[in-house]
Amino acid sequence: MKVFGRWEFNSIGLLNTLIGISIMLFGRFAPPPSIVVPASEKLLNLGLPQVDGGVLLSITPMGMAMISLFVGVVYLWTAVDTLWPSFLGVLLLGMSGYMSMPQVLGKFMGNPMVVMIFFLFIFAAVLIKSNLSAYLAHWFMTRKIVQGKPWAFTGTILLATYCVAFFEQTSACFLMWPALYIIFDHAGFKKGDKYVSVMIVYTMVMALLCFATDPVKGGAFYLLSNMDNLAASSSDIAIVPINYAKYLFFGVCVSLVCIAAMLFAMRFIFRIDVSPIKNINMAEIEKDELPPMSIQQKIIILLFVFYAAWLLLPGIIGRDNIIGDFLAKNALGGTLLVTFILSFVHIGKKPIADIVETNSAYPWRTLFLIATAFLLGGSMTGQGTNVTLFMEYLLRDYLSGLNGVMLTVAVIVIGILVTNFFNSVVAGLVLTPVLLAICQAFQLDASPVIVCFFYIVLVAAATPAASPFAAILYDNTQWVAKKDVAFHAALASAIVVCVLIVAGIPLARFLF
Repeated sequence: MKVFGRWEFNSIGLLNTLIGISIMLFGRFAPPPSIVVPASEKLLNLGLPQVDGGVLLSITPMGMAMISLFVGVVYLWTAVDTLWPSFLGVLLLGMSGYMSMPQVLGKFMGNPMVVMIFFLFIFAAVLIKSNLSAYLAHWFMTRKIVQGKPWAFTGTILLATYCVAFFEQTSACFLMWPALYIIFDHAGFKKGDKYVSVMIVYTMVMALLCFATDPVKGGAFYLLSNMDNLAASSSDIAIVPINYAKYLFFGVCVSLVCIAAMLFAMRFIFRIDVSPIKNINMAEIEKDELPPMSIQQKIIILLFVFYAAWLLLPGIIGRDNIIGDFLAKNALGGTLLVTFILSFVHIGKKPIADIVETNSAYPWRTLFLIATAFLLGGSMTGQGTNVTLFMEYLLRDYLSGLNGVMLTVAVIVIGILVTNFFNSVVAGLVLTPVLLAICQAFQLDASPVIVCFFYIVLVAAATPAASPFAAILYDNTQWVAKKDVAFHAALASAIVVCVLIVAGIPLARFLF
């Protein structure tokens, strides 16, 4: 970096900026990939040209424009910044001709999931500002079972995050990270230390493992519900719905093995120094008693449990009753209700949480990143791009001739690659019918393949666009650099892939 007067010139940052913007502006002029596929009524109705007894299937010029926008924004998010590339991507999408600017802006911040996340982040900021993390950190550090045992302590943190995430995955890290920061300070860790970087990433991975496990809400619920809808509506493919209880058992087993594998890698492969944890002065911490929780803090905890119950109950009691049906239909409104209560209920002439005061902890960058990822990801796979259709026939071509086990291995590898460049849930929804069609064409049992695919496609954190969790992770520059996030998230993904291949495939074939 060179300094000229008051201006700082970062040559690497400028180069990456030029590369990213060039991809967004000029990537559309790259020759679109094409393949010749067997003719079918579906393809002929699209008006695709017939060649060599088949049909020439290509990504459309608009599809190339959408791909270049998405790839360019992801590159800038990863290499430069997580804020202004979002605005540039939305602006260029509105100028692309794919949809009008009012439509773009409406889809940008009007997506129901984005609105839900907007209010969820308000509650997350309240959790951060409430100082509840100090009580959580104090509890962890004073447990006799982990005192003087750094690896037992580390394993407890990871397992606790996984369990807490079953209540609400997205906000789990907003509760656990501040507790970790307090522990880091007590132990003398600082930003850049390997233990710090790995723990920040791995706690988010724990939330992702839960996101991939929990069949009653979150990512797994969306994909399993989509599978049910396909089974009920498809007349071309014989689809067997996935049993939710079996899927939960599968997900928990695979997740526990993943946690053990990550701890093994931290200790024996990466050889991370955990000695500072032994140096924490437990006597001093135990003497430093925290004051009793205020009524506001207790209400915030109750609201957290209330919101988790709102999401969990429909999956537990079913939707064939008044309560379950009401909660399921209004699931997106849960965060709005919690925010209303925080603002409306006053104690001592003050609201439970003053949203203006907690605004400093609001993750605005993450919100805009998530909204942009939903918008550009949906546009890239939308009508008139042929991206989804091209992927379907390309996969059919490359996966033909594989047996059930090798097909599942290939799907796991393809899934982890694709999901880190699409939004994870979007990738799962788009590719599920593709994989079902492939399994039927090859006369293979689809259930084990689909179960492993659902799990791996939801564990996405290697790029900022992969999932809301990845966006939150990349925005946490207080304790970990973005390059360290990318490195450790990619390694964690590799560990999950290995566990799923070695342990997940046999378990899936046994259960399903």
